[in-house]
Amino acid sequence: MDVLVERFQRRKDVTNPNSQKLYYLRQKPKTCGTVDIDVLAASIQKNCAMTAGDVKHVIEALVEEIQTNLANGDKVKLNRLGTLHMTFHCSGVEKSEDCTVRNISKVNIRFVPDKGLKLVNGSTAATRSSANVAFTLDKPESGTSSGGNQGGSGGDEENPLG
Repeated sequence: MDVLVERFQRRKDVTNPNSQKLYYLRQKPKTCGTVDIDVLAASIQKNCAMTAGDVKHVIEALVEEIQTNLANGDKVKLNRLGTLHMTFHCSGVEKSEDCTVRNISKVNIRFVPDKGLKLVNGSTAATRSSANVAFTLDKPESGTSSGGNQGGSGGDEENPLG
């Protein structure tokens, strides 16, 4: 299935109101779904000897273990998938004694994908991998000016990346 994209216009420098407006592509809103643990478990069940319930419990246990290890300050490396690690935001202060853990305002989890985890644009690669991504430019409904598809034809054959 192709990923549906649309054109939209925004300023090159979004913080500068005098910046030049350029066209970009984005995935069309409301065209992607969410795959939850139940769907993943059912899909994984087809490829192994475990039931969907067993797979679901393994995934839930994995999430708990990841959370526990991140809370302990460790990085979690999932081979062939990537590494998760904790980051935090701390405002700067002038005096050393004023720099305490109370200055931490946000804690985030970052994901760095493994080098082997790649998506390949099918229009620029001649591989038949399951990681190929095909894009289709959305055609706006005739007579409408919405959809951000101004300034060009919206043909399906158009390469959205070049």
